[in-house]
Amino acid sequence: MFRFLLCFHVSALFAGEAPLTLPPAAKDHLPKGWKVLEVASTDLNADGLADLVFVREEDDPKKIVKRLPANDGVRNYNPRVLVVLLAEANGYRKLGEYAKLIPPAFDDEREYCDDRFHGITAEKGVLTVGFRYWTSWGSWWSSMEFYKFRLESGRLRLIGSEVDAWHRSSGERFLVSTNLLTGKVKRTAGLNEFDEAKSKPEFAWSSLPSRKPIYIEDLPPCAREP
Repeated sequence: MFRFLLCFHVSALFAGEAPLTLPPAAKDHLPKGWKVLEVASTDLNADGLADLVFVREEDDPKKIVKRLPANDGVRNYNPRVLVVLLAEANGYRKLGEYAKLIPPAFDDEREYCDDRFHGITAEKGVLTVGFRYWTSWGSWWSSMEFYKFRLESGRLRLIGSEVDAWHRSSGERFLVSTNLLTGKVKRTAGLNEFDEAKSKPEFAWSSLPSRKPIYIEDLPPCAREP
């Protein structure tokens, strides 16, 4: 299933679909020379209005290089920015722009790695940013990772994460669910990606060494260290 999700997401980004647009009241927040890559909406600050979150990507052809390997020989270095807008009676107010979290589609330090960004979703006041890891050389491991944020005192706080990782050769799979509010981490091992009947789940709980709040602007690219 997860391999299907990986392929589906890549197809959605590169299949030449009609470009995404912002609501008329939000279009002033998209600079000239940039395009909308992802859009999501939820009430982040519990005021009854639907707030807007979008990812913009610079649309500069000079930052796209055709050279193997990577995405059929296309190296897209255009930067991406996560933008959060809070709805008001007469439009939108910008809460913040976050240029570090979502990297360009291509990274010279990971030239055999596919585009790591896997979209955004927003529901019930929680923003989720997804990343994926798939490389054609250097590792058999792939993963899907999702990071959840909630607005607290005007800042987006990281409140949890979900990791689903599997070995493309053996089928070995494990899950890691982290709740940064309680400080608890649940790890599920013994799973098999290819044959669920062979799965023998083993659960282990641990505690984070610190429950100090982490905010979106503090995170490295893809929310993890290299």
